[in-house]
Amino acid sequence: MQKNTKNLFLSLLALMLIVSGILMTNPRTSYAATSTYKTTAALNVRIGPSASTTKVTTLKKNTVVTKVKASGSWWQIRYNTSKVGWVNKKYLKAVKTVTATAPAKKTYFYVTETTGLTMRKTASPSGAKSGVTVPYGAKLTVKKIAANGWLYVTYNKKTGWISGDNAYGFKSTTSFNYTAKATSKIQYVTVNELMNVRRLPNTSSPKLGSISKKFTAVILRTSNNNWAEIQFSKTQKGWISLNTSSTVVTTKKPIQVSDPIDDVLAGYKIVLDAGHGGTDPGAVGKDLKGKKVTEAQLTLASAKAIQEAIEKVGGSVSMTRSTTAALNSNKTKDLAARAAASAKVGANAFISIHYNSASSSAEGLEALYYQTSSKEFATIIQKNIMKSVNQKYKNVRDRGTKYQNVMVLRENTVFATLIELGFVSNAKELSRVNTDEYRQTIAEGVVNGLIEYYKK
Repeated sequence: MQKNTKNLFLSLLALMLIVSGILMTNPRTSYAATSTYKTTAALNVRIGPSASTTKVTTLKKNTVVTKVKASGSWWQIRYNTSKVGWVNKKYLKAVKTVTATAPAKKTYFYVTETTGLTMRKTASPSGAKSGVTVPYGAKLTVKKIAANGWLYVTYNKKTGWISGDNAYGFKSTTSFNYTAKATSKIQYVTVNELMNVRRLPNTSSPKLGSISKKFTAVILRTSNNNWAEIQFSKTQKGWISLNTSSTVVTTKKPIQVSDPIDDVLAGYKIVLDAGHGGTDPGAVGKDLKGKKVTEAQLTLASAKAIQEAIEKVGGSVSMTRSTTAALNSNKTKDLAARAAASAKVGANAFISIHYNSASSSAEGLEALYYQTSSKEFATIIQKNIMKSVNQKYKNVRDRGTKYQNVMVLRENTVFATLIELGFVSNAKELSRVNTDEYRQTIAEGVVNGLIEYYKK
């Protein structure tokens, strides 16, 4: 009996050493595959791995759960933090793991979304709500920044995730606090030179835009650091500094109060990326007259038309290229620079402009996306482009919205889409797309898409 026990102990020890050796030589084996999932429909949780066992509860669609173990097509899951039960795995979808890191310097996020931001339990717009709404003007300390741009923050002793998109607020390593109140009497402010209007009363806050000399407005509120909140555009309020001789405050009503800037996209910055350029002409085709046209020529002309249309409604545009030159002679570095432009200028969205090439009969327009968070943005832009195009031209094919792994989308930090505006390989289509009328039609569609997306 003692001998058998000793032999069993030695066998177990040897087995442990073998397993230990395997783990040491291949450390990846110590990491389990992702075990986080979300429900794709209302899902019954049962006490055992069978539909015939007692139902414990029903989880709502998009509930995030953790896989514990499997038994055939049934999985034991953990839900509501600590509860465990069995569900049919066909109603679960893997949740992509989002990596998050602490910022290198102490970073704050200032909320400028007037309706506030919903705090969620995971770094995703589909994540469960934590029951906290972070109000406009709140200052949050950023504990982690996820790869998809979401921020892990604390507010009123509650921690959770909020969207870090520039449309809803801004990150800054500068710490500032302010209080604001309405004036006891109606006051007016007139500026005597071009002045920046900011989202919050501090020079570290991003610009909404500018107001020109002699612009006069009613002061809505004043802050404790002597800034004034005014109605900047018909849809946005902003702040200007009163700590300058360039502003004059009075309680006497001026002869004329300036109308708010009638710019529906005021405060939004869009990066327009005209594809190709330099020694890279992109796709090349010939129109019905036999004229040779390059994709690089078409994309630049289209980008300039879209830029003009966006700026007419108050948006600001940053072009990755506004000349025939590329950003870099090295293709990889050129694409990386385009993708990095969004973060560099603090953009809200990125639109890369291209034209397709395939067979001589291929036709139509499409929009591409990579990040799941950009799918809705790409879909709305594509829908509005097609609506605009089909009002002007008959039977233009809508090739829809598609996922595609391209560098300018994959490496971007904001909502991003790549729009393919026609086929240069199709002489008839090329003859149509290489006209100012077509470019203006496309520009109208892009602007309508931006307005729908940001004003939804």
